[in-house]
Amino acid sequence: METNEVNAFKIGPIRPPSEANSLLLRVTENCPWNKCKFCMLYKKNDFHTRPVVEVKKDIDCMADYRDRILRHFESGTYDMESINAEYRTLAYDEEKFCYQMVFRWLTEGDRQAIFLQDANTMVLRPDWLAEILRHIRLRFPEIQRITSYGRANTLAKIAPDDYAMLREAGLNRIHSGYESGSDKVLQLIAKGTTQEEQIIGGRKVREAGIQLSIYFMPGVGGRELSEDNAVETAKVINEANPDFVRLRTFVLRTGSLMEEVRNNGGWTEAADMEKLLEIRNMIAHIDPQKAHGKITSDHIINLLQEVGGDMDTDIPWMLDYIDSFLALPELEKRKYQLARRMGFPLDWKQLWRLKESDLARIEDTAKNTADERDWEAKLHMFLDRYI
Repeated sequence: METNEVNAFKIGPIRPPSEANSLLLRVTENCPWNKCKFCMLYKKNDFHTRPVVEVKKDIDCMADYRDRILRHFESGTYDMESINAEYRTLAYDEEKFCYQMVFRWLTEGDRQAIFLQDANTMVLRPDWLAEILRHIRLRFPEIQRITSYGRANTLAKIAPDDYAMLREAGLNRIHSGYESGSDKVLQLIAKGTTQEEQIIGGRKVREAGIQLSIYFMPGVGGRELSEDNAVETAKVINEANPDFVRLRTFVLRTGSLMEEVRNNGGWTEAADMEKLLEIRNMIAHIDPQKAHGKITSDHIINLLQEVGGDMDTDIPWMLDYIDSFLALPELEKRKYQLARRMGFPLDWKQLWRLKESDLARIEDTAKNTADERDWEAKLHMFLDRYI
């Protein structure tokens, strides 16, 4: 009995916020480490690499959808009637989802960028990954940026010659969840890497001419290791000199293994404002003579999303900006905290943009929640929904 082949490509569950507009190509599935106590994403799934031939087939499928959609583009606009008609001819839901993704990429996304999924594509054999990169360049000559996740201990093991090959094949940027530069914190959260590996891996990436984007989790060490988390992370930044340091404020997710760490004692979740102070402490220990990249707060989970800038020139401004918020009256800080945790995307100077009824409700809650534990619980209720 004949069966029709589904013309679809695989899509993984996650990508960095900075890659929200990139085309997504699943090269590996799930996470090879999968022991981090704060992460819940891959716990029920086994890791495996995808055969190169399958990945190349997915690239061809993406290119096919791109070409089909572009046939409906004429005189600077898309013929949506013919696009919708073609979409309705697709037999399977998987095909429709892939068609939609490529269409959004073409019309709203970054047509020069593609991100390689899942958690640690850099674990793939370098020659296999290079073959995939070259096929991307072949089928998508318009692509200018190819990026990937890579664990710090994996990055430390890759040889300089292999990095050079990958850069030549087209790899432009590696995102790596360092989370903390503190060995104490890394051990606490079962990150499976060390500060030394972070520095070695980061330097190798940068020396190969590939951009390095690392992630820092203020608060992941709890109150007990807050100072160590900030200072030792700054040390890694100074030594590795990444192109980007992306802030991801830690939140104790309901159901994560970090709850066991808390319940076993020795770890106390920092308050929302304490995590902001930890960010300030980390920034204050960055040496602008050594670190020349950017700090970004490109995630809704950060309290002050405006904190960011070039590390070699903007550190004084970032510290002053945080201090100006910390100097606000307690009620004003609370009002903004709650608004932000409810999804308000701007800074405290823009609270007037909220509807009067919403602002009144926020102010009432801020005024009448006297117990600090209740206040943190209210904030956590909103934060728990974010990855």
